Amino acid sequence: TELACELGTHWETIREIVHRYGIQSRWRRVWATAPVRTSPEFWRWMGYFIAEGYAYDASGSYRVSFANTDPEVCDDYITLCRSLFGVKPRTRGNEIYFDALNLRPFFETLGFTVPTNSATKTVPDLLFKCPDAEIAAFLQAYFDGDGTVDKCGVSATTKSRRLARQIQMLLSRLGIISFVGTTWSRATNGRMTEKQEYAQNAIYGDDVVTLAGYVTFRCVHKQGNLDFLAARRRAGKRPSNWDTIPIAPALFRMVRCGLGLTRESAGRPGSVNNIENGYTEPTRPVARYFIERFERLDSSGRFADEIAYMRFLASEDIAWDRIEDVVTEPADVPFLYDLSVEGTHAFVGNGVILHNTHGHSRTTGAVKNAFGGLLKEVRHYAHEFMHEVLVDLMYMQRELHPNVFAVMDGTVMGDGAGPRTMVPRVGNLILASADQVAVDAIAARIMGFDPLSIPYLRMCQERGLGVADPRRIEILGDTDAAALSMGFKTSRSLVIWGDQLIRRGPLRPLKRLLLHSPLVVWAPFASNVYHDLLWYPTIGRSRIRAFAATPWGRLFETY
Repeated sequence: TELACELGTHWETIREIVHRYGIQSRWRRVWATAPVRTSPEFWRWMGYFIAEGYAYDASGSYRVSFANTDPEVCDDYITLCRSLFGVKPRTRGNEIYFDALNLRPFFETLGFTVPTNSATKTVPDLLFKCPDAEIAAFLQAYFDGDGTVDKCGVSATTKSRRLARQIQMLLSRLGIISFVGTTWSRATNGRMTEKQEYAQNAIYGDDVVTLAGYVTFRCVHKQGNLDFLAARRRAGKRPSNWDTIPIAPALFRMVRCGLGLTRESAGRPGSVNNIENGYTEPTRPVARYFIERFERLDSSGRFADEIAYMRFLASEDIAWDRIEDVVTEPADVPFLYDLSVEGTHAFVGNGVILHNTHGHSRTTGAVKNAFGGLLKEVRHYAHEFMHEVLVDLMYMQRELHPNVFAVMDGTVMGDGAGPRTMVPRVGNLILASADQVAVDAIAARIMGFDPLSIPYLRMCQERGLGVADPRRIEILGDTDAAALSMGFKTSRSLVIWGDQLIRRGPLRPLKRLLLHSPLVVWAPFASNVYHDLLWYPTIGRSRIRAFAATPWGRLFETY
């Protein structure tokens, strides 16, 4: 405007000239400040963004936009933009936006793609490691932006089913049970004419009360509805179709009749009729009414186990949801893995709670850590399909531990027949990367192998689990060391040779007897005899003596 006044022309003429020659306006070159640590305020902003925001490239800059009609929510969002990023957002109708090119790497680090829209938005993995107060702040903003609070409960819809599952997991962190279902609706932006499928998070009953203890919505009418729902639930009311208990009709009838109760004398003949004929399942209050009545009448303890089982079903610690369908899908590979977690033997994988009842791979590196970390007890079964198993474990590790940073100690390396009969080679190298496949690929190249000739590395790259092609890997640090080729050789020790003779060779018919039965104890015994009594006295001792003369060997002797 100042330039237009100085030249005596209209400001739109100046803008047209600027756009014609691709000159970016000053407001597009805003330098935003990325937060250096997480906080409830940061996650509240992120909750708004994931609920109603989107990001995209705009005329050479990176635009972060947010659209909402609630004035309290919009005011809070603008305040957070100023305090967290140091920017002053612009408004255009219901849209609030700012442009800051330097924020794009920040958002990409958090896992957002460009463009970021309703179908691609996910919860950053970082949030799952944050304290409950920050998770509550995120959920408050998410439901403030994209949620609904009505007479039935609290809900939110999203195009991304993965996002819905992540919201469900975050709610569970706060002890809130929610359900993920499917609904059909039109987007509120008015550009959609046909209804589409959306995933919906829904919270009902006592869990609404729990949610109310963690969040205070900025949106006045949502907070009012939440207060009403929580107060109604505290007074003992709840929708009659919420959270029914799957008590088997035959079990209920057996206990009732065994205690000499008629439908009328049981106290609620209509409920008895519905339960025993399978018309409806009882809600928690109804189930508890009958359970307490049965307990009072069962003085002899004849039905103690059955009544205890029904009380367990009606526990507040469990929410029941009916399985609509079970579909069997063909597997890509014919392997089944028995994973376990120390202590609990249970873990969460892909949003589901699960419970569990070297010389083989040419190189051993970061990827093979999953072999020992995830397969605990009978992992020797997998030696026959080592490369395929390592790829499968990378898939699992991506779900269970998505942010693994691998550090490989290459100060001393092993050349030759692994894993126990190698020749120590001093490398004086440390490799590190967030891409485990890339670490193994560079290590393989340094050892003298073509990484893409190693099956598990090639398969990992083909499946998008990492980069194994050294030409596509950026090397930071000592690039000369990364270009070394130390000329390692692979060979098989007597133990590995014998193992593969049984698994893949002429002794394969005896594999189940020798390796998959109680007789398998012969294998570690034979390995110890060979390594400790034969190999070490004749070959190994001289190798250890030579290694002891190296700087690393002398350091080892001081421990």
